[in-house]
Amino acid sequence: MELRQLKYFVRIVEAGSVSRASQSLHVAQPALSSQLGRLEDELGTKLLTRSVRGVVPTEAGAAVYRQAQLILKQVDATHLIASQADAGPAGRVAIGLPWTVTSVLGLSLLTEVSTELKAVRLEVVEGPSSVLAQMLAQGKLDLAVLFDNTTDGGLRMQPVVAEPLLLVGARGTLTGRSSATLQEVAALPLLLLSRPNGIREEIERIWAVHEVKPNVVAEINAPGLLIEAVKAGLGFSVLPSCAMEEQLRRGDIDALELEGGSLTRTVYLSTSRLFALTRAAEHVYMLVEQLMKDAIDKGDWTGRLLAEAPEPS
Repeated sequence: MELRQLKYFVRIVEAGSVSRASQSLHVAQPALSSQLGRLEDELGTKLLTRSVRGVVPTEAGAAVYRQAQLILKQVDATHLIASQADAGPAGRVAIGLPWTVTSVLGLSLLTEVSTELKAVRLEVVEGPSSVLAQMLAQGKLDLAVLFDNTTDGGLRMQPVVAEPLLLVGARGTLTGRSSATLQEVAALPLLLLSRPNGIREEIERIWAVHEVKPNVVAEINAPGLLIEAVKAGLGFSVLPSCAMEEQLRRGDIDALELEGGSLTRTVYLSTSRLFALTRAAEHVYMLVEQLMKDAIDKGDWTGRLLAEAPEPS
């Protein structure tokens, strides 16, 4: 098996056509088909199904495609590691940040990278934790900040912060109270984040255990809009503290602890077990870890630090 065969196969799958892959690779179509045939012969299985609209991978082909992506990414990383041996960290680093963490760490991370890691090109991908975990497992991200543990054994999950979940409402709507139960919350007009969302899934699991039906008046997939709707008095929501630290400090919204402060979520700094971090990604990892600790220490992020995060390996 040759690397070029895997490269050709990946390009064919992504192009959806041998002819289109031939054009993008600048390789004659017969030569491309020949290499594909040799790969199928060596693996002893059919990798592609052909139709009038192009080609699609078989079940075996889809599995080989994913593995080929991993192999090619590792080869590229090896070249980069070698080139960085006598120089400082350089190259692209892709990090996944959930929107709540972006509001606390995003700007600081960009500033620090531009100042301390001038040869690193940072790519910040924002999205739900579940989506970022999937991207990390697929090698599309180098590292990510994720919430709550995942069953994906391909990820290395280092707990860093435990943060409280809060009931939030417009200014003056929660005056005189210090805490609330989820059963009490369920009776309020609720504005909840759309699925997939770990917080929503967790509180709905608790409601289901207690056979409580929440009064959901709107589902909002735009976090900024959700907070503005809460401020406008259109309903209440359950959010982590880091989603609204600035609004809380200004007194724009009211907030209560849930279940006496016992309802929290864990924030993890995560990497893939399948992909070795480049030198640049290692530096970004350590920088993110330090920024998370600094945010807690300075009071910019309400929560508590967990066990010391080891350097990535």
